[in-house]
Amino acid sequence: MDQGVMSAINFVLTLLLRLVAAVMTVIGVVETFCRRLLIDAGVNGQLQAAILVIVAILLIVAALRLLGGVFGLLITVLLVLLVLHVLMPGMHIPGQVSL
Repeated sequence: MDQGVMSAINFVLTLLLRLVAAVMTVIGVVETFCRRLLIDAGVNGQLQAAILVIVAILLIVAALRLLGGVFGLLITVLLVLLVLHVLMPGMHIPGQVSL
């Protein structure tokens, strides 16, 4: 695979992974905050677990609604780069030295 195209694909994949990591970090912080609130309120056991599952689902839906366009754009760019590489294996990015 051409080094320039490989670098572009790696860049897009890194962006996707960092975005997912950021979303997971926010979900973890909110879950910990909610768990502490529930414990302080005296809610334990299965009720606490059910409430936290609902909160997690709502956070995931919110993240997808807020960042869905970004995820879609990054995945589209990745797929376009892969298709271009399959169609034109000798292609290189301008300014990059072809190996």
